[in-house]
Amino acid sequence: MNRSTSLDIAIYIGLIVVFLAPRLAGIGDFVTLDEPSWLSQGANYYYALGQREFENTVYEYQPAVTTMTIISAAMHLYFPEYRGFGQGYLDYEKGRLDPFLYEHGKDPLMLLIYSRVIQVFVLLVLFLVLYFLLQKFFPKPVAIFALVFAMFDPFYLSQHRLMDHEGMVSLFGMISIVSLAIYLFKENKFAYLILSGAAAGFMSLSKSSSIATLAAIGAMLLWKLIQDREQGWGRGLLSALKTFGVWFVFLAMAYFIFWPGMWVAPGKMLYEVYGNAFSYAFQGARLKITQELDVSQFTLNTRFEDIWEIFKILLYRTTPVAWLGVLLGFALPFTRDPERIQRNRLFFTLWLVNGIAFVFLIGVAQGRNSPHYILSSYLSFNLLAGLGWFAFAEWVSKRFPSSRSVWQYSLLAVVMLYQAGSALANYPYYFTYRNPILYAAGWYNEFPHFPYCEGLETAAHYLASLPDAENATVFSYYGRGCVSYYYPGPWISYRPYYSDGEHTEDLLNNLRASEYLIVYYANQGQLAHHKNFVDAMAKAEPFHVVWLNGYEYVRIYKVDDLGPEIYEALANLK
Repeated sequence: MNRSTSLDIAIYIGLIVVFLAPRLAGIGDFVTLDEPSWLSQGANYYYALGQREFENTVYEYQPAVTTMTIISAAMHLYFPEYRGFGQGYLDYEKGRLDPFLYEHGKDPLMLLIYSRVIQVFVLLVLFLVLYFLLQKFFPKPVAIFALVFAMFDPFYLSQHRLMDHEGMVSLFGMISIVSLAIYLFKENKFAYLILSGAAAGFMSLSKSSSIATLAAIGAMLLWKLIQDREQGWGRGLLSALKTFGVWFVFLAMAYFIFWPGMWVAPGKMLYEVYGNAFSYAFQGARLKITQELDVSQFTLNTRFEDIWEIFKILLYRTTPVAWLGVLLGFALPFTRDPERIQRNRLFFTLWLVNGIAFVFLIGVAQGRNSPHYILSSYLSFNLLAGLGWFAFAEWVSKRFPSSRSVWQYSLLAVVMLYQAGSALANYPYYFTYRNPILYAAGWYNEFPHFPYCEGLETAAHYLASLPDAENATVFSYYGRGCVSYYYPGPWISYRPYYSDGEHTEDLLNNLRASEYLIVYYANQGQLAHHKNFVDAMAKAEPFHVVWLNGYEYVRIYKVDDLGPEIYEALANLK
């Protein structure tokens, strides 16, 4: 084995360790609000495969095929008998899966851990493929630094530990972009065009919003067209259209081959996904609410404030060194090195376009705009930041010829340690990171943006440690999964409509049937819908309070200690 091969093996081993360690550590220590629902969806997908009822392998406004395939694999490893009990499709909105698992001696938390671990290893493979592609353009140290820097972005890292689609969307999309760049500008090998199209297909199988990546693909084809303009605009346009056509064919092939529903009911699959996606984006709700697509009712959030709000969230969740790195990246197109200028300009453009495209798409679409919907933007901007920092470190090192490498790699080490430390300091969630500059400036000072259920498992562990916990009923907001997976006793889920003043009887009956009430102040305390309920409960002294990062997250009340004035206040909610 020669020295070069040994070095490559060492690099890959190092990348594997760096990638897996922060993602697998404590992977079962918390649950977020959407994950129990995705387990149910994945279980139904697994059941459909087992029954050969492929027409039932559709979710709704996004394919989520990659996510549900991973959960199906976890189910096959942990509970393969599930597909043979004849229970049918369990309603994911009503939480039917969890009691079914318990009845058969299985733990939904273990199913979630299996799913998360499988997904982490899928992401690991994509991460290594992306490194392989990047080092086709960049020297190995540059590719390693930029990629690892991006992987340690706190919010980006956090999403790799959760059972959702966004991590796969971002990496499949980036693989598609970089492999097409290799095909067009580096190595004209058909395999890279196939890889690019197939990766885009898997990205589309993950989430319908992946359409935003077309902006970077289009920019790349336009770049190639301008570069080859001496051959004639007509010929260049024909070549670009041919490349795009072949690319799209492989996207479609991956979409069809790896989604069983497309084999038997392609029309239903496409209508469910894209009909719901368009209804959600342009009409503000899914088809089961709007009933149909009515083009005359289509609208977009075209106000600058809506797009700016999405960008503010991204700024708040990224680190100061990422900001500075992106600013340094704006110098890349002006490098004097003729060997690097084309490469730097190309990737500066592609990563900037891809990052902005996702922010713009989610900003103008109606419906929910959760922070993780723009995870591809986090990856794009952090890759650009990593490249900017590396170029800056090289520039600084040239000022110290006698100790050039020492200055360069010392600076890069400090930057990387700050980036990684920002994430690891928020273990086990990572997504609770807040940018200290914007926090000091007062952005989202009152409470961190968009709680994901963090802190509820701490409340569950506390209650589980109390005497007779197995028989004490807990009435909790976000009770399913976030509390129930860690609490051994019975639980009742607090429905959001209990706070509307029209369901006080249900609210009071559930409260009287419980020993403890969990108020998720991180969420309920910030929403106008729950204000009257939270204000009513504030008149009572909490039995226990969970704090996280200086914020009051959870209030636990002992029901027997609640006085008649609390019940009276709750009975008069409006």
